[in-house]
Amino acid sequence: MGCDKKFNQKTKKQIIQLEQILSQKHSSSSSSDKEIETLDLIEPEIQEETSTKFINLIEKITYHKWHINTTIIIQDSFKLQKISLIDSDAQMNCIQEGLIPTKFFEKTKQRLFTANSENLRVKFKIPDVHICNDGICIKQTFILVKDLDIGIILGQLFLEIIKPFKVKNEGITTKIFQRKFLFAFNENPITK
Repeated sequence: MGCDKKFNQKTKKQIIQLEQILSQKHSSSSSSDKEIETLDLIEPEIQEETSTKFINLIEKITYHKWHINTTIIIQDSFKLQKISLIDSDAQMNCIQEGLIPTKFFEKTKQRLFTANSENLRVKFKIPDVHICNDGICIKQTFILVKDLDIGIILGQLFLEIIKPFKVKNEGITTKIFQRKFLFAFNENPITK
């Protein structure tokens, strides 16, 4: 317990130092001399360890996007087959307004922003949507977005349900109810 507390204090100290370095770099249009002075204030071993942790953090922030064919069923009475974008950067599952009949809508106060912090107009959600593939359906909630360029976006909520998953050339594979399950890519992935 004592070792764990000491580790947490050291980690908190390193995070605070890292935040100070970053805020000084962003807040001033300083010369490189000021940046060197700031870095020299930190013990070399902590500076190296903090830098390594920060670089590892940057490496972990990677977003992926894949196009798959999906079948969406709402309340067993409405069915939509469409290409969907799986976007690990999207927090919510989204459907473009106009694709789903209004009788399935419920009012919502949820807010949604684009990656560049623009507010998207969201007034409705659909709480009872099933994403079906190969006889298995996954229940999800979607919000309706008026100005959505892509018809359907499956975000982090969807990815959390299918974890753990593997990405292969043919698609995303996972195990649900002890059965292998494939979300096939609509097109071959392109490495950028």
